[in-house]
Amino acid sequence: MSDSAFIIGIVSIIVVAPFLVFISWLLFRKSALFTMILAFAAPLDGCALVGFIMGSKGLIHLIWCAPAVFAIVLLAIFYLKKIIIQPIVEIQDTAASLHNGKTNINISPEYMKRSDEIGKAMQMLDKLIMSLRNIVFFANNIGKGNLEVDLQLTSEEDEIGKSMIDMRDDLKKAETEKYDRQEEDKRRNWITDGIAQFGELLRTNNHNMTELCSSIISKLVSYTGVNQGGLFIVNDDDKDHLYLEMMACYAYDRHKYVDKKMEIGEGLVGTCYLEGESIYMTHLPQNYIQITSGLGGDNPKALLITPMKVNDEIYGIIELASFQPLERHVIEFVEKIAESIASTIGTAKTNIRTNKLLELSKIQAEEMANQEEELRQNMEEMQATQEEMRRRELDINNTLEKMKKLQQISDDKEYESQQLYRSIAEIFNVVEFSGEGILEVISQDVLRIFGDVTESDFVGRTFVETYPGGQQEGTAIWQKLNNGEQVSSIAEVNLAKIKFEYIPVFDRNKNLHKIVTLVIG
Repeated sequence: MSDSAFIIGIVSIIVVAPFLVFISWLLFRKSALFTMILAFAAPLDGCALVGFIMGSKGLIHLIWCAPAVFAIVLLAIFYLKKIIIQPIVEIQDTAASLHNGKTNINISPEYMKRSDEIGKAMQMLDKLIMSLRNIVFFANNIGKGNLEVDLQLTSEEDEIGKSMIDMRDDLKKAETEKYDRQEEDKRRNWITDGIAQFGELLRTNNHNMTELCSSIISKLVSYTGVNQGGLFIVNDDDKDHLYLEMMACYAYDRHKYVDKKMEIGEGLVGTCYLEGESIYMTHLPQNYIQITSGLGGDNPKALLITPMKVNDEIYGIIELASFQPLERHVIEFVEKIAESIASTIGTAKTNIRTNKLLELSKIQAEEMANQEEELRQNMEEMQATQEEMRRRELDINNTLEKMKKLQQISDDKEYESQQLYRSIAEIFNVVEFSGEGILEVISQDVLRIFGDVTESDFVGRTFVETYPGGQQEGTAIWQKLNNGEQVSSIAEVNLAKIKFEYIPVFDRNKNLHKIVTLVIG
C-alpha cells in the first residue's frame, strides 16, 4: 500500500468518522438517539482503524484484529446497556412498584441529570411519584379527620387531584351537616328536656301564686343561663284599672324582692303587653336595667321580653337580661314555655278565685245556717207567742164585751172603764193613740214584735205613719175610727201575720178621746 493511500485511509477513519459523530451530536444531542449512534459508531470506527492498520501490514495480520474487534464490541455492548437498557429497566421496575401501590420509591440521581428522553422520562416519573406521595399524604390526613389539609394540583388537567379535593369538600360538607344535625338535636333535646322539667314544676307548684312565680323565674334563669330575670303578672282585681305587677325577680342565684308596678304601655314591658309579641334587644338604653352581684353592677348586653299568652289572652310578661347574646333556640324555648306558664297562671288565678269564692260561700253558708237556726228559734218563739195570743184574744174579746156593756150602761162609768183599760194594757199588747191620732203609749211586747226598734221610734208619730199596712189603708181606717167604728185588720210584720184591734174611746161629750189598739200576734 502506498504511503498516500495509507494516509488517506487514516485521515478518513480518524477525521471523517468523528466529524459525522459531531454532526449527529448537533442534531441529536438531547436525544437518546445520539447515545445509540455513538455506541455503534465508536466501535465501528475503532474496528475499522485497527483493521486498516493491521491490513496495511499484510492480510495475514488481520487475524490479530479479531480479539481487538471483539473487545471493542463488548465494550460497546456494556456501554449501551448502561446508558439505554438499565434506565429502561429502572423505569419498568418503578412503574411496576407504582402499579402495586408503592410510593416510597427513589430514582437514581444520575438518570435525573440526563437531558435526553430517558432523563425527561425519569424526571416525569419522579414528579408522578411525588404527586402520588402528596395524594397519599392528603388521603391519610382525610382518614384521620383533618379536613383542612390542602392538595396542590399538578395542572389544570389533574383529574385525580380534583377528585380528591372534591372528596374532601364533600366530606367537609357532610361533616358540617353532621355537626349541624348534632347541634340541632342537642338544641331540640335541650328544649324538650326543659319543657318536661317546667311541666313538672308547673304541675306540682300551682296553689300559691307567689311561690309559683318565684319557682318559675329561678328555674328559667338557671336553665337558660341568663344573669337576671323578672316575672310580671297582670293584676286584674280592678277590671277598670289593669296594671303589671312584678311577682318575682331572680339574679345570680339569689331571689330579689322588688316592689315594682308598671302601667299598661309603660316602658318596654308595658309595650310588650300591648303588642303581644316578644322584644329582643342587644343594644339597650343606657341605665335601662342593671345586673348587680357581689362584685358590683353592669348593664346587660341582651334583653328578652316575652308575653305569657294563651288563646290571645296575656297573663303576664317575662323579662330576661344577659351579659351574652341569646341564641335563637333559647328565645324559641322561652316563647314556648311562656305559653305553658300562661296556661298554668290562668288556671292558678282561677283556682285562687274559686277558693276565695268557696271560702266566701262557706262563710255565707255558715251565716245562713246560723240565721236559719235563729229564724227557726224565732219561729218557734213566735208560734208559742201566737198560741199565747190566741188565748189572750179570747180573754180580750170577753173583756171587750164587758167594756162595751160598761160603755152602754153609762158614761158615768168612764172612770171605771179607764181603770179597767189600764189593767188590760198591763196584761195585753196595747198601743194607745190620742184623739188627734198621735201615738202616746206602746207596750214592750209590741216593740218586740216589730223587731230591733225602741219606743222613741214610734211615740209622737201619727196613726197613718205607724200603720204597718200602708198610708192609704191607714187613712181609711182612721176615718172609720173617727166615725166611731171599731176596726179589725191583719198586717204582715217581720214575715208574721199580726192582728190589730182598733177601739175608739169617746168622752162624755161624744168627742173622740183616744184609740186603743190591741196587737194580737
